[in-house]
Amino acid sequence: MRGHGRDRGPAPERPWEAPPLSGPVHMREQEHDEQHDERFESQRPRLLALAYRRLGSAEEAEDIVSEAWLRWSAATNVENHAAFLATVVSRLCADHLKSAHARRVSYVGALVPEEALPSSGEPHELVGDEDELRGRMTWLLERLGPAERAVLLLRRAFDYSHREIAAALGISEAYSRKLYGRACDRLAADRSRFTPAPTERTELTRRFLAASRGGELKPLEHLLAAAMAA
Repeated sequence: MRGHGRDRGPAPERPWEAPPLSGPVHMREQEHDEQHDERFESQRPRLLALAYRRLGSAEEAEDIVSEAWLRWSAATNVENHAAFLATVVSRLCADHLKSAHARRVSYVGALVPEEALPSSGEPHELVGDEDELRGRMTWLLERLGPAERAVLLLRRAFDYSHREIAAALGISEAYSRKLYGRACDRLAADRSRFTPAPTERTELTRRFLAASRGGELKPLEHLLAAAMAA
């Protein structure tokens, strides 16, 4: 006979849930994480200063230190945290400068038609990075005056604002904008107007490479400003 109550069968099993973390093990892990964070924060001012010296930009330095934090978060068994973090930031800065250099050289290359470049025997086969850039700079020197060239390179290759260009070259922001527009028009017309001296071409190439590879912008600024004043 059936019982008066309906047979519901065995109660369903509840899925297993991990117990909340507690106790000495969890406390030790939490303390370790806090110490890990504190060690990084104690080095943050030093790391920002290091990145700023290498890059010359407070915003880019902040980005580098943020990336270093991600590397630090994943690091384990670090004996000397100060040396480890300094090495990470230095390498990140080097990678950043290398990437920026490639972008800037590519920008100059985008302005210059391939047929304007010198050949080393085979069509468009260039001896190296500096030789190629020297050929491209010659093309710019032939088409732009000193003021137009200065504004164009700082604005397009190094992302200067017109305010920064004005401060670097000793001109007004309005004049910087006017020179930039004129430079773009000159390049679009593609007409040779000047005969640059070999020393001028070589020095501009050398300082452009130093600025794009190592962040040494002041020597380039001084060269461009001096050419404008000559």
